[in-house]
Parts: sequence; C-alpha cells; structure tokens
Amino acid sequence: MFVRRLKPFAFLLPVIFIGGVFLVFDLALPGIGLEQAWPIFVVLAAGAVAFTLWIFRLLERRESLIEDRSNQLAALYKASLALTQEVELEVVLQQVVDQARELAGAEYGALGVLHPDEPVIDRFIVSGITDAQRERMGPPPVGKGLLGLLIHSGESVRVTDIASDPRSVGFPPNHPEMTSLLGVPIRFKGEVVGDLYLTNKLSPSGRIETFSDQDRQILEMFASQAAIVITNARLYRQSQQLTLLQERERIGMDLHDGVIQSIYAVGLNLEDIQYRLEGEPEGVKPALVQAIEGLNVVIRDIRNYILDLRPQRFLGRDLAEGLAELVRELRAHSFLSVDVAVETETWRRLTPAETVELLHIAREALTNIRKHARASQVDIVLLDRPGALVLAIEDNGVGIDPDQVEDGDGNGLRNMRERAQSLGGSIAIEPRGSAGTIVELVVPVSG
Repeated sequence: MFVRRLKPFAFLLPVIFIGGVFLVFDLALPGIGLEQAWPIFVVLAAGAVAFTLWIFRLLERRESLIEDRSNQLAALYKASLALTQEVELEVVLQQVVDQARELAGAEYGALGVLHPDEPVIDRFIVSGITDAQRERMGPPPVGKGLLGLLIHSGESVRVTDIASDPRSVGFPPNHPEMTSLLGVPIRFKGEVVGDLYLTNKLSPSGRIETFSDQDRQILEMFASQAAIVITNARLYRQSQQLTLLQERERIGMDLHDGVIQSIYAVGLNLEDIQYRLEGEPEGVKPALVQAIEGLNVVIRDIRNYILDLRPQRFLGRDLAEGLAELVRELRAHSFLSVDVAVETETWRRLTPAETVELLHIAREALTNIRKHARASQVDIVLLDRPGALVLAIEDNGVGIDPDQVEDGDGNGLRNMRERAQSLGGSIAIEPRGSAGTIVELVVPVSG
C-alpha cells in the first residue's frame, strides 16, 4: 500500500538524478558544453527511469505478496477462532472444510475422515457441492487415486491438472469439473486422522489457477488447528456417550434399589393379606390401605423416572429419619426385631445427595436380610471414626458365603459397591462370627 502511494512520484527520482549529474559536470568539467554532454544525459536519464520503474515494480510485487500473506493469516486466525465456537462433531467437520475452502479461495472442498483401524476414508464431507449434485454422483470415495496418495503418503500434494496426472483414477459420472488440486493431511500427535482436499483455485476474476506454495503453507497451519478441534469434538461426543451410559446405570440402580424393592414389599404385604383373608377378613383392611399407598408411591417414582427425575423416596429426609422409615417398613413386612443406635451427630454434615445414596445402600442391605438371611434380629449402628461416618448393619441369620461376596454378579451387591464408591467410601460384607452377616459402610465426612 505504501509503495502504491509513492508510485506517482516515481519520476521525481530520475529528475533529481539528472539534476545532480548536471551539477557534477558543471563543477568538474566546466569547459564541456551542454551540446556535447546531452547524449550522455539522455542515456543516464533513460537508465535512471527504467531502474526506478523496475525498483517500484519489485517493491509493489513484494508489498502485494506481504498484503496477501497478511490477509491469509488474518483469515486463518478468523477461521481457527470460528472452529473453537462449536463442539458438536458433525458441525465441526463441516466447518473445517468450509473454512478451508474459503481460506484458499477454492471452488470445491472435501474432508476425508479416516477409519480408526484402517487407512481408508470412513466419512467424506464436502463443500461447494449441493446435496442434489452429491446424490447424483453416487457413493462417496473410499480413498483411491490422488485421494489415496495423500492417505498413504501423509504428505501434502499440489496438482496443476487432475485429469492429466498419471496417479488420478478419474471422476465418476455427474461429477463437477475439477482441475487444480491441493491436498493436506490433518495430523494429531503424529497420526493422520483425516485429509483436506481443495480443487479449482479461483482468481479474483473467476479464472481457475494453480494453488501456490503459500496456499499450501496456510492450509497446513489450518490443518494443525483443525486436528485439535476435531479431536476435542470427538472427545466431547465420547464424554456425552459416557454420561448417557452412566445415567442409564444410575437409573438401573435406582430402579433396582427403589421401585423394584417397593414392589417387592407391596407383594409381600399382599401375600400376607391373602393368607389372612379367610381367617380374619375384617383385619386386613389396614393392610390393604397400606398396600394401596405403597403402590401409589411406586407409581409416583415411575412417573419421576419417565420425566428423568430422581425418585422422591428419600428426598427431604435426613439420615436419622430415613433409617427410622426403613426400620418401620422392615418391621411391617417381617417378623424381625430391629434395633437402631445412633451414636454420632456426624451424619448432619452429609449433603442431601450423599444421604440419599447412603439410605439406598441401607435399604438394599435390609432387603437382602429379609429375603435371604432367615434372621430374627437386626442391629443398625451409626458411629464415628476419624474423618469418617460408619454405618454397620448386622443380623443373626445363616450368614453369607464369602465367595458370593467376591464373585457374585447380582445387581444388589454391585449397586451397593458402586454407590459406596460414588461417596468416596468403602463397603465390607462379611460373615459375623458363627452366625449372621455384617455390612459395614465407611463414608468420609469433611470437618
């Protein structure tokens, strides 16, 4: 830009030069007249004008290259910045090829994402081609010809005329006419994860040109940024899938520990009603009311699951209230004698979420006692250890097989372990002396 502004004054240099020569001749050789010296002056003036014009053309060309480079770097920054605004993989892939095509001034662009296990194109995203055009071309390429060359070599490639290149395998029917090609690999940590293909470099007038080495350099820098963005988008998708799996696992645990156990309790109550119906029909009415109330709770929980909400079973209760409710439920549906001893106030430092998890573990342990232990006595103790809260549940039943604890794959024991881990604690399930089982849950509690 600076050189262009000075160009109208380019002829001042020869004028100054000629004036200087006149002065030198006049001072050094006063005896020579103008008639004798003018041919020399003309030659020198012509040379000065030609030299000046050559210098200005050289500077103007250099300035133009610098300006183009600056514009491309600005466009590179803008394109890279635009990529960071999105994390959805499909959107990111399309943005990469669109930005690359705009960056290099190409008519068409494509992004080939490689298969993770073999060097073939797994996904092919295009830019500059309509959906109708793409549909008419048939299936996407898998990586042959010049596309395959880039995949296997891992090096950038520039081609002036695709059709005349011996490595080309031609185009399928209904394919747009493409002449020049620039291909650049997309690498992440040394591994090629995809390739960018641009065709038909367009001049400002719309004429198809050959991609320059500067285009290659800019596109390689863009590919480095694109590799990071693509990888981040992939990791984001994986994290979403992992979150979905974890949420499914959580719902499965809650269904097993919540809804299924509630249904089981209602079933036991109904069995008792059936047994008592013939002998004391009037006495079963309160039990029927309790069964109906239990079913309403189950319906409420299932509705909450459908709405993707946590069950309301223990929400709003502290640990002491929740344990008391579990004890009442256990006494109502069994002949067990249950004693509870709360020897600490540390449980008050638990968060509501931690309280719910701990109560689910306690409920699962008590359900197992009722179903499998054949016990007559259950003792529940809540006590302190340095930096931790301990919940111990003991019964005097038939005991548990240690191999079942280690190798068993039942949902109940697994859920108890996973819930304990989510609390940052540990759980031990062991035989108690000569008879019975002890379940000991240790949960860290901040001061």
